[in-house]
Amino acid sequence: MKQWYEYPKLRDKETFLCMLRKGMTCEEIAQAAGCSVSAVHTAEKRHRLRKPVIIMSEELRRKLEL
Repeated sequence: MKQWYEYPKLRDKETFLCMLRKGMTCEEIAQAAGCSVSAVHTAEKRHRLRKPVIIMSEELRRKLEL
């Protein structure tokens, strides 16, 4: 079983961060990197990254619903 750092897309912090910023899910990143979802979660922890959180105002949320 391969470790998370054996996958170039997970090992490179900038590449991994770019995928997160694009809004890719852990499952999508795993599929793109050719690894397991748990390897993606481990890479996220080791790089000390979290998925970006978007905070929307109620006004913007209502506009998006239209």
